[in-house]
Amino acid sequence: MNSIRYRLLFSLFVVQAIVWIAVGLVALDRAQHEVDELLDAQLAQTAHVLHQITQTGHLPDIAGAPQTLSPIGHAYESKISFQLWRGEVLVSSFGAAPADPLAHGLGFSDQQLADTRWRVFGLPTNRADEVLYVAQNDSIRQELIEYLTFQALQPILWSLPLTALLIWLAVSDGLRPLMRLTRDISHRSAAQLTPIDLRRAPLEIRPLTTALNGLMARLEQALAAERHFAADASHELRTPFAIIRTYAQIARRSTDAEERNDALAKLIRGVDRATHLIAQLLMLARLQHQTGAAAAGSWSLVEMAQQVVADKQEFADSKAIALSLHLPDGDPCCVGVAPAALTVLLGNLLDNALKFTPAGGRVAVAVQARRERVVLRVEDSGRGIAPGDQMRVFDRFYRPAGQTEAGAGLGLAIVQRICELHDAEIELLDAEPKPGLLVEVNFRKAARES
Repeated sequence: MNSIRYRLLFSLFVVQAIVWIAVGLVALDRAQHEVDELLDAQLAQTAHVLHQITQTGHLPDIAGAPQTLSPIGHAYESKISFQLWRGEVLVSSFGAAPADPLAHGLGFSDQQLADTRWRVFGLPTNRADEVLYVAQNDSIRQELIEYLTFQALQPILWSLPLTALLIWLAVSDGLRPLMRLTRDISHRSAAQLTPIDLRRAPLEIRPLTTALNGLMARLEQALAAERHFAADASHELRTPFAIIRTYAQIARRSTDAEERNDALAKLIRGVDRATHLIAQLLMLARLQHQTGAAAAGSWSLVEMAQQVVADKQEFADSKAIALSLHLPDGDPCCVGVAPAALTVLLGNLLDNALKFTPAGGRVAVAVQARRERVVLRVEDSGRGIAPGDQMRVFDRFYRPAGQTEAGAGLGLAIVQRICELHDAEIELLDAEPKPGLLVEVNFRKAARES
């Protein structure tokens, strides 16, 4: 389950288990060390006591005699033994020691005799060939080590349920701000996009809260733009459809053939205008919701300019406008803009240039390569755009005062949106010679795909 709560709990329990295991190992090591120190000291002390006995008296030869436990003794007596050797002769022994020497050297050593492990201390006596061995069964040490370790870890073991409960409560309390943020967001709607109060958010989730506030601000802007767009679109569509309805009614009730044909011709122009307007609206709506270039790639601006200019040549000829195209030699001028977007951008710029250029005028399209950039230039000999309107013409549905040419004011808005999506720059300049308008679009140059 992809849950922060369970991931935190699992991580904390794993860390806690590792700590407990480490503590247990350390406790075991320290218990073993202390037990070895204590019992080794007892072995050495016992050996020295027996050595003093050999100095003051004579040990009877009881080698191999069975050990008799005292009624008031301890069960561990059978696990403690000693031997006295003179040369290779066992002089005396006691306990569970075997007939063979417990060890073959002096000092402390660990010996494995038969199935029993012994801790042995060898001490020389005053005679050169005499050695006293005191041994202890290793099971005594292991039992004592296990007991001490368990006693040391018992409080920790008893605290396991309490620790688990406290970890659960701590994690739940730590995640409470996230739950509060979740409730705050779930109770919001498209009509309530006010920012979340950062003062109540912990430092760790403030970046998330800030990002959510930014998202809601962008969403509010998008919704406001959608409402504005819908209002403008309904207003702009109302006019052509009213015209279409008017001429349809004229054609329906007209008895004069010439009047009816004129009304039908105007009806068709109204349908064409509405169709163009709807296409522009759909294109702008689609571009408005994009957040970046649709696809990575490289396409030739030269090829697209040739295609679009060829498509517009007939319309230019019908208005007696000289339409020219200037291209660089041998350079395809590739840009990272898809052909569909390039077609719309070039088409809208040419449509505007041809629409606002009077009969007998000129429109020049040029593609230029400038180091790492590619520049598209569309220049016309129309009346140009007043300086005060040059920034506003990029607004949707904006039409400068005194404009009589048909249009909805969406062409340059679409061009600007395409430029924004593809990191291109658009600039409106005065044509030379004046009057006229020069539109320059500056693209980032892309490598030619093989």
